[in-house]
Amino acid sequence: MLKPTTRCVFYTQWIQLGVVMTLVSWSLGKTLECMPSSSDQSPYTFIVGVLSSNRGRSFQNFVTANIKNNETAVQNCFMPPYIVIMDIDRDLMIPRSGWTKIIDMMESQVDDQANLGSEYGLTVVIGPFYTNMAMILQMVGIPYIVTDYKGFDWVDSNRVTDSVQWHSVIEMRPAASEINLAVVDLCKAENWTSVVVVLPDNPRENQECKDLVKQMIRSHISPIPYAVSLGDKTSNQTRDVLRNAQMLEQRVVLTCSPRDEKDKLIETVLNEAMSFGLLGDKNNVFILLDTSMYLEPLKEMNMYRKGLYAVKCRLLAFRYTFNNVNLTSSQEATATDAAELVSRAQTRYLEMSNGYFDPVFSKARFLDAIRQVTFDSPLTGHVQFDNEGKRVNYTLRLINHGGMGLFQPVGQWNPAGSSIHERLNLSKSGNDGDQAKGSIFDNVLKVVVVVEEPFVIRKVGRNGHQYEGNDRYEGFTIDILRQLANVLQLKYEIYESPDNFYGAENANGSWNGMVQEVLSGNAHMGMGAISITSSREKVIDFSLGVISTGVNMLIKKPKEAKTIFQFMEPFSLNLWLAIIGASFVVSVILFILDYSSIERQFTVKETLWFSIGTLLMRGTDFSPRPTSQRIVTAGFTFFVLITVSTYTANMAAFLTTTNLEQPVTSLEQLAERSDIECGTIDKSATMKFLQDGSKQVYKEIWQKIRESEYGLVENSSVGRQRVEQGHYAFIFDYLINLYSEKNYCETKMVGIPVRLQEHGIVLPAGASYKTKINIGLLQLKEQNYIRDMQKKWWDNKRKCDSETSGRSSTQVEFSIGHMAGVFIVGGFGMACSVAFFLS
Repeated sequence: MLKPTTRCVFYTQWIQLGVVMTLVSWSLGKTLECMPSSSDQSPYTFIVGVLSSNRGRSFQNFVTANIKNNETAVQNCFMPPYIVIMDIDRDLMIPRSGWTKIIDMMESQVDDQANLGSEYGLTVVIGPFYTNMAMILQMVGIPYIVTDYKGFDWVDSNRVTDSVQWHSVIEMRPAASEINLAVVDLCKAENWTSVVVVLPDNPRENQECKDLVKQMIRSHISPIPYAVSLGDKTSNQTRDVLRNAQMLEQRVVLTCSPRDEKDKLIETVLNEAMSFGLLGDKNNVFILLDTSMYLEPLKEMNMYRKGLYAVKCRLLAFRYTFNNVNLTSSQEATATDAAELVSRAQTRYLEMSNGYFDPVFSKARFLDAIRQVTFDSPLTGHVQFDNEGKRVNYTLRLINHGGMGLFQPVGQWNPAGSSIHERLNLSKSGNDGDQAKGSIFDNVLKVVVVVEEPFVIRKVGRNGHQYEGNDRYEGFTIDILRQLANVLQLKYEIYESPDNFYGAENANGSWNGMVQEVLSGNAHMGMGAISITSSREKVIDFSLGVISTGVNMLIKKPKEAKTIFQFMEPFSLNLWLAIIGASFVVSVILFILDYSSIERQFTVKETLWFSIGTLLMRGTDFSPRPTSQRIVTAGFTFFVLITVSTYTANMAAFLTTTNLEQPVTSLEQLAERSDIECGTIDKSATMKFLQDGSKQVYKEIWQKIRESEYGLVENSSVGRQRVEQGHYAFIFDYLINLYSEKNYCETKMVGIPVRLQEHGIVLPAGASYKTKINIGLLQLKEQNYIRDMQKKWWDNKRKCDSETSGRSSTQVEFSIGHMAGVFIVGGFGMACSVAFFLS
């Protein structure tokens, strides 16, 4: 039994606890509102200072693009942020004046850029670390969100070597010393007692590397440091380092390049190691360290281009940035997170103020608000700070960047542990370079396709036989998928896109076709003749290119143009008229020269006959006797000789070659021809290319397509059928047009392909299996399997005879059509002679 006094105290405590719990529940359920303490209170003027330089233009863009205040309470309490760009050299003059002019120049920039007057000051500053800047900001109480250990161009002191505890500094990046500790823990866990360390020889560039070497020595690991100069001599010195490591049988090479974006030291080491064959030895280990975690040489595309997917050694790197995020600079992740931090700190500041305005904005309270913000960044994971403004509770992921385990996590490190085993967790499966065997899916892979010859074709069974499952389809894409499944050991199930369409963006921003199937999760992959375009890559991922293609035209195959008067075609009409005119003039001259002759031979009738006989190289029963007439005759005979010889040669050429109709051969000609319509597939990548084309010819073609009845068709089969009807050009994928030409004999492909592009495999954005799909494709290419399949489905499937039909392209079989005009002229002459005889 409790005493009365004790019971009273006990009940009182329970009542107090109930009240507290009620208030907490009320506060949690209460919507944050901004309520001014007086009616004339106006929103806070929020000014963000962003440090910049010639090397930091992208940095300031990342900051300004991501700062926002999208909560209603924040919008009511804070004015939209004013962004003040402060150039380190030009505006603040830190390299020249140190700390002496920072305050005045900051006030000047606020006044000039925000137009607020000198009474307003900066609320927060974002940028890399400068000792002088940290000193001044701490003195005036302005929070300083540090995004890098050292400045852009000029470094007065590196944050790694700076032991001062700055009370206003918040560090977005994990401490370099902690990242170095992770490397040391890895070495100790793997029992690597000696490590070759390649680092820059510039003391201002290698402070992080020197800290790493010191930690190795303290942990009884023997570093073998090689400082290489950065510039023209880097390759030669790196080659000497690797040669020495090979001679000393050193298996572990660590490249420390704190500013690899500028120095390119990691790329140089990898290139030289590949030339030495060191990357092909599974016993070798390369540790790559850039504390910014940018690691440009290890980007996915660079890994494929350099052939690092085929290495057998381990390429290890710690990352706090997510590998599936394609960073564009070493500053992007921290700059973006800093902007998000400022936005969230505004909300936290109001929560700390209970939603009420204070008469004066408290920068000290805002600094506390920044330190209390926590969020999960899509770029760097968990963001949290301790009371001193240092990044805590983050995770470094140890990633293998080589071999079939490309980009596979093989461990993780957390700074919170007090021992190696608590901090570092290595995956046993990740230590073998030959891992990654087995399927990349636990269940059946669903693949969506679009029926399009020759990529995907529905099989037609004989005698009514019906195929089932994946056997229902054949084609180039099906063969690639089947072989890819064998390489990656996966099971798959094929189904057709509901609307048999590859995918285009609708007016409301949604997608259709194959792209939508992958976006919705109905399919794991999409395969077929789908082009890799920038608009599609905004919502989905593509594999490496499977096959290269372009855009050209499919037209009806031109037929031989025959005419009964083909014998006249060697000469133009003007030339025929000139020949007749010359013969007539000679006849008149001969008539005039013989007019006064006693023995007159060249009458009108005889003169005309003489000219015709000479022209036909027949000759006449008489010849001129006077010198003047003989000179005219000789000149006319020479004229006839050259004319007849030329006609004979041209006639032989015309009768032994195919005289075809005049087709279009380019988009420029197509734009000018009014007798030929054109079209493409509706909502296809080709349609968007023509629609958005900047060249005048593309605009003209798009205008013709819009005006044509068959300008936009459903699919390539409809387009090809329209081509076979004539006077129509189908503009579409080069490979599909090539297949049509080889298998549908009324069609012909013309024009040099434009808009060179590649077909790829559609994958969900950020798909974890993208890397292994790419490696599988690379293996197929190296084995020439894709080239063999291309030959199988385009060359070996030909149904139409070749253009020459087994004969020389200059040989033509004579027919009555070629000589009909000659018979007509001969018949006309016979009819005239009979008419004159009867008359």
